[in-house]
Amino acid sequence: MKGRTIWVCAVLCSLFGVAIGAVPQGQAGSVDAQPPQQQAAKPKPTNIKALPSDISGGDLDKLMHQFKLQLGVPCEYCHAENAQTGDLDYASDANPVKETARFMIRMTSDINTKYLAQLGSRRYSPPFNCGSCHQGQPEPAEFVPKPR
Repeated sequence: MKGRTIWVCAVLCSLFGVAIGAVPQGQAGSVDAQPPQQQAAKPKPTNIKALPSDISGGDLDKLMHQFKLQLGVPCEYCHAENAQTGDLDYASDANPVKETARFMIRMTSDINTKYLAQLGSRRYSPPFNCGSCHQGQPEPAEFVPKPR
């Protein structure tokens, strides 16, 4: 099971452009970078339905940051606010956009693992991710072919 979990995490990480444990180029030794022992541990995520259930809080944060960049949206686009505290309730399913996001995550995973993987050589088929269609916009632009 652990081998399968590692494989699923590797596929999802490559799918969404997340390099677990990697430091972006040019940031090694940055003033903001903290040694691993000084970083606060992220709580275990809850209500995970479209990602590996054993994803760590830190890895989930990295993945969510990638989604924000690829879709050009803030966290509250998918996550509901807690009425009592005013903070985002990341586990809540109150925002219907969150279910759409889950559907899109599953679709993207299927494109990469079921379809693009069949091509053999991936030279001309880089991993598909949210940005492939959304390109930093909440709604993908409609494709309009150039006139001939």
